[in-house]
Amino acid sequence: MTDIFKDPILHYKNFKMGTEIEIAGTFIYNGMKELEQINLFDIESEMFMLLYNLAVGIERLQKVVIVLSENIEDITIFEDSLKSHNHQDLHNRIIRNGIAIRLSTRENAFLQLLSIFYDKHRYGRFHVSTELKAEKLELSNYIRRSFKGNYEEDFFSGSIRNNEELKDFFGRVIGSISKKYYIEIERLARMQSIYTYEVRYGSKAEKVFIQEFRKNSLQEQNINEKIAAKELIVFLMKTKDKNPFIRYINDIEPLDFDIAMANDYLEQVIAGTISQELVSTVEYEYLENDYSVERVRQMDVIGNSNVHFDFAQIYRCNGLLKCFLNNEVECYTFANEFLEEVSYLDDDYGNSILKEMSVLCRNFLKQYENGMDTSKQLKEQFHEIYEEFKEFYCLHDIQHEE
Repeated sequence: MTDIFKDPILHYKNFKMGTEIEIAGTFIYNGMKELEQINLFDIESEMFMLLYNLAVGIERLQKVVIVLSENIEDITIFEDSLKSHNHQDLHNRIIRNGIAIRLSTRENAFLQLLSIFYDKHRYGRFHVSTELKAEKLELSNYIRRSFKGNYEEDFFSGSIRNNEELKDFFGRVIGSISKKYYIEIERLARMQSIYTYEVRYGSKAEKVFIQEFRKNSLQEQNINEKIAAKELIVFLMKTKDKNPFIRYINDIEPLDFDIAMANDYLEQVIAGTISQELVSTVEYEYLENDYSVERVRQMDVIGNSNVHFDFAQIYRCNGLLKCFLNNEVECYTFANEFLEEVSYLDDDYGNSILKEMSVLCRNFLKQYENGMDTSKQLKEQFHEIYEEFKEFYCLHDIQHEE
């Protein structure tokens, strides 16, 4: 077996083309996100970004198939032969290489659409003679020829309104084309004992090429992501679970948003955009309430996985322990409050000392309810294990602002 680290062609096919798979998948995924945000096929910038992402992603995918399927002898000639942006020509080259990728009529028409866009309209507006809204005309013509479902046209502009059926249609066309090329990439790579087809887990490429969807519709990925986001929102609003992160959020004073706008804001956020109206509302509320940089910092840690909210909870426990051991709080109050604070910590975060402290508090409260006062004993027990608690959580000589 040839060593892919010593053979420059195999190295090129395995590593560089493997990176190209990731890049292609990222462009295709981003293209599907652009589709999700389009309400009306009328705004040129939106349609440009849709077609541009898909054109680049599918072109790079086609070129990976070509690299893996051809015997590269003269590197310069081969590299020059890849300087094409015509998706239909690239596909025909793949077919001539004996790769039996069968595209449907609407899939071939979509490759033609991408070729026309990339060749004529990508920089078309820099030419005086080109017509306006070229992307709109090309996309609208493709929809009218290839889409057999229902759609509406805007009364004023005549532009086609995007809907779930259209999104699914594009998702199936784009997903099917992408999947067919990727399957051939995997087959060709395995034949050569290389791993070009491997993609990073959780990456955009993994979502495009590896996930299985009904009729290969990539729109299902958009739907799944939106449902997941909505489920998380419902959980955060309804959960009764105790957790330092949830406690942190609950302790923040909310802004005075217009509740009637909440669903509109969420629609845009879940689709992947933050409306300027929402941003302006927050800016206004900050000015009205004289919020400083401290409020920004308070918000900034939310959604930051590098912030460990559990450790802030440990500081709370430590503060309560110091008050107790310094006779600033009586035993019954301490035992109840300490158990409450510990209840916010995940089981995995607490160590045996913390668990032992919880047992001591529960035993004390049980005896207290039975008329036995073991306050002195409880304080002695905590004095004995407090240093070990501080040692475990590295609390020595650390100043913390509550």
